[in-house]
Amino acid sequence: MPDFRSLVSFGPGAGRKLKRLALAAARIAVGVVFVAAGAAKLGDPASFADSIASFRLLPGVLVSALALGLPPFEILSGLLLAIGWRRSAAALSVLIATGLFAAALVSALARGLIIDCGCFGSGAPSAGRMWLDLLRDLVLFAITAAVYADSLPRHRRATEPQASSPAATRRSPKI
Repeated sequence: MPDFRSLVSFGPGAGRKLKRLALAAARIAVGVVFVAAGAAKLGDPASFADSIASFRLLPGVLVSALALGLPPFEILSGLLLAIGWRRSAAALSVLIATGLFAAALVSALARGLIIDCGCFGSGAPSAGRMWLDLLRDLVLFAITAAVYADSLPRHRRATEPQASSPAATRRSPKI
């Protein structure tokens, strides 16, 4: 069990602890958003398929497959991200998904389409809502990029000798 008192102390390393706490909160929040978005789409896959088709990016055959496959993917990715299991893979999958969602919205806006993205179930299409959806996706992308970057393994600088390297174990001659 972690010692939560150490998370709120303001001694040495407090900034690092605060960063870890903020990243954990962000990871959980993004995970919950993805679970909620996936769950909202499960109830009405036909409506979600209509939302996907309105982007005019995919052939009809792929629209149905995406409408059925994306919600479970979002729920699974969100759960993995929220609980922190396979954090790098979960963050990368959410990062790629939010990037694709943002790109689809940019494409629709650039072509003058006024659609409902279907992100959290169906709703009334409007240009203002599309811009807000894009902003939300970009914020989620940025937060998830930070979570993903933090999940990558830390490596020592190339200039530092490692304990197992010959340079680190070699003893200097005594004169």
